[in-house]
Amino acid sequence: MIFNLYFFVFISYILHNICVLAEQFPRSEKNGQELLLCRKCGADVADSYYLFSKPSPGARKTEKQHLFGQQNVTVQTLVNPFGIKFEVVTAEKARCDNIGPNQGADSWFPGYSWRICACPHCGQHLGWTFEKTDSIVEKQSSENIKTFHGLILRNILGENFTDSLIMMPKMYKM
Repeated sequence: MIFNLYFFVFISYILHNICVLAEQFPRSEKNGQELLLCRKCGADVADSYYLFSKPSPGARKTEKQHLFGQQNVTVQTLVNPFGIKFEVVTAEKARCDNIGPNQGADSWFPGYSWRICACPHCGQHLGWTFEKTDSIVEKQSSENIKTFHGLILRNILGENFTDSLIMMPKMYKM
């Protein structure tokens, strides 16, 4: 019993010192950006710096939101052929394992094929990787993107949100 008390005091001391150090040395954020994490395992899968707007003509709804330290992030509601709705943000770069061959059918982005994008750590479905299939060179700079990712909002978290979840139980606070 006394061991448990000493162990608790020791852990509390360590956690307190970590919090003090974290306040003294805040994360180096660039323009309010943050990492996007896999909701299932917490692995970092993208940086909010790479979020961009890639409108889909098949979007049921498109809106701008303040997400992941960025203003006016485009969130699109996309529906697959089975009627399942996904709220998706697009990113130029993401760390994911692409599963299966490229599929041209039922792409939400004309001129792009898609593959499943899975978390490289736990295999959770994060969204899709879209690769350009048209050989026509587009005039708009945003259309010159050869590969991008559509990330499902409910399958990712911002690192700042996860930081707010870690707290000591009330009975252990000093």
